[in-house]
Amino acid sequence: WTIRKPQQGGGFFFAPRLHDRGAKTVLGVRIPAGGGEEDGVKVLDLLARQPATARFLSRELATRFVSDNPPAALVDRMTQEYLNTDGDLRAVVRLMFESKEFWAPEAYQSKIKSPLEFVASAARAAEADVTFGFGLAQVVGRLGEPLYRKAEPTGYSNGSDEWVNSSGLVARLNFATALAANRVPGARVDAAKYKESGAVWGSPAFQKR
Repeated sequence: WTIRKPQQGGGFFFAPRLHDRGAKTVLGVRIPAGGGEEDGVKVLDLLARQPATARFLSRELATRFVSDNPPAALVDRMTQEYLNTDGDLRAVVRLMFESKEFWAPEAYQSKIKSPLEFVASAARAAEADVTFGFGLAQVVGRLGEPLYRKAEPTGYSNGSDEWVNSSGLVARLNFATALAANRVPGARVDAAKYKESGAVWGSPAFQKR
C-alpha cells in the first residue's frame, strides 16, 4: 500500500509488484497465499477487533476529554462498549460524555489547552481579524507545538504536563499581551471594545479547558 505521486496529491495506490503474495499469519490468523490489496484490509480488521486496540483507543479518548489519568472504571466501560458495538466510536464517545466521571467536579477544567488550541481559541475569543496565519503558527511553535514537526508518529501528547511549565506559561501570557496589543503579524484585534468589560482577559480562551 503506498501513495501515487506524493507531490501531486498522493492518492492511495496498491503496487501489486511490491506485494508479498505468500501465506501470512497475523495475530494468530492465517491469511492464505495469493491475495492482493485485500490482505491489508484483513490485517486492519484484525487489529481493529483486538481487545488491546479497544483499550488503547478508549484510554486515549478518555485522556483527551476527561483527565490526564482517566478513571480505570471509565476506561473499562468504554473498552467494553467498543467490543460490544464492533468498534463503534460514536457509541464509545457517547458513553464517555454521559458518564459520571466526565461530569465529576475533579474532571472540570482539569485539562490544559495545547498550544494550538490555546492560540486558536484566543484568536477566536478576541474576534481577531486574521489576514494570514503565519504569525499565529509561529506562536504555536514557540509555545512548543510546531505544526507538522513532530517526528514520532504518535504525535503530540494529550497530557497537560507537557504544556505546564514556567517558560510555557510565561510564553502564553506574552502571546495574550501581544495579541491584545496587535503585535502578532497577520492578526488584528479591536481592543477598544474590550476595555470596559475585560472580556479578552477574562475569556475562557486564557483559562484551562
